[in-house]
Amino acid sequence: MTQPLYGKYDYCINSWLSDCKRQASLPALFFLLQESGLQHADNYGFGWIDMQKYNCFWALYRINVRVEEYPKWQDAVTIETWSKKPDTLLAHRDFEMFRQGKKILSATSDWLLLNGERKPQKIATIDKQFPILDRKAFDKVMAKLPAHNPDKTSVSAVKTIPYSAMDINEHVNNTCYLQWVIDELPANYVLNSEIGEAEINYLQESLMGQQFRVFIEERLPDEYLCSITRYPDNRDLAKMILKFNRK
Repeated sequence: MTQPLYGKYDYCINSWLSDCKRQASLPALFFLLQESGLQHADNYGFGWIDMQKYNCFWALYRINVRVEEYPKWQDAVTIETWSKKPDTLLAHRDFEMFRQGKKILSATSDWLLLNGERKPQKIATIDKQFPILDRKAFDKVMAKLPAHNPDKTSVSAVKTIPYSAMDINEHVNNTCYLQWVIDELPANYVLNSEIGEAEINYLQESLMGQQFRVFIEERLPDEYLCSITRYPDNRDLAKMILKFNRK
């Protein structure tokens, strides 16, 4: 029987994935997307262990996630993920999440292949055929996000990257940047709204013990431009636009 070109993975929204609203948090959904992508890559010989043979690993470069409905605590969800035709330096992966057959989340993402010196490598470095599927979660061309307006931007206190933020590539896991931004937003606002769309650019690797600050600018009502910036050299580590829906 021919193996399908997409991966299909089932999850339960258990307590550690749920927030105080008794539903999955967006960082938790990011974890599930990341895990599904890793499993699909493993299944086709492009996973973390396979890439060690090339002295390389995959690093998330850009992602756009759109949430129609957040799954509730104890809900069963299914994630489908697949690879699209790569460019010279970027691999592309899309995701869709379903609850009881209804699509509740869509995402598209771009990935870099980095070597042991953290330098981007051509996707053709991998002498294997990608399992390419001609399917799109949605049409989106992701690009560089804009600079902040200093007069409208708040800045957090300086914070230190903890051990718990590290992942298997010995740098900060991509989900942490989103969580750090959410933690800087007013709690009452976060409690009474939901992130409907998140677009994130990952710009620089960061490591345990380094320091950072969070910059937040409300560009439009319920739309925030946010940056995590290394301290003291002010190098952008990640930048995102979060669009909220009020309850």
